[in-house]
Amino acid sequence: MPEDEAFYDNPDVRARYLAHRAQPDNPNTTLERPLFLSLAGDLSNLDIVDLGCGDAAFGQEALRQGARSYTGIEASQAMVDVARQVLANTPGKVDHNRIETWQAQSEQADLVSSRLALNYVEHLQPVFQEMYQALRPGGRVVVSVEHPVITSNFASLAEGRRTTWLVDNYFQSGARVHLWLGQEITKYHHTLEEYFDLVIGAGFELERVRESRPQRDNFVSAAEYERRLRIPLFLAMAARKPNRHRSRA
Repeated sequence: MPEDEAFYDNPDVRARYLAHRAQPDNPNTTLERPLFLSLAGDLSNLDIVDLGCGDAAFGQEALRQGARSYTGIEASQAMVDVARQVLANTPGKVDHNRIETWQAQSEQADLVSSRLALNYVEHLQPVFQEMYQALRPGGRVVVSVEHPVITSNFASLAEGRRTTWLVDNYFQSGARVHLWLGQEITKYHHTLEEYFDLVIGAGFELERVRESRPQRDNFVSAAEYERRLRIPLFLAMAARKPNRHRSRA
């Protein structure tokens, strides 16, 4: 996340981000949230670690559903402050730390989650290895990222509200710099194949892959629903750490 870890510490950026999230039919609410929660499933009695937790809204929701514990990992001090306010008077906690430097406690969690944060991390293999280390046998990882057809090229975003989506340089993984919320930001592009290899290479059993196909009931605007049918904005994956093999009697 290098120079972008303080992105949300900029008051202007943070204000624009919060305004963006408050807009009706914003993609986080209409597309990513229902997709992620459907894969996460029942959260009761789970110990959860959430990488790149932002405002910890997921932690608040998980604890309301009966999660046993919630630990958010967040690089931005400003977002850490917001998250701690959101989690006030709950068992949830937030650690001010980068995803890249987070070190898992062995078998500390039943669920490791990350929502739209891994796109800011250049080297993902050690992160997935830490996820595996953090989970108990049978535990799950559920992550969402911007879809690779989006991260391959941000040129069409320069036009403002997109009416076309350019997919280019798809197989050239790495940094993509673009303007978002009035500031330059760096994201890292990975192909679908690379994401699957990261999951399987870390030792997980891949359970489900989903793309952000919109559901009409989640939208106020019919026109925005039709627009979101054109291309997937998000990719979500769920995987499980295998149970230990029992020795034969």
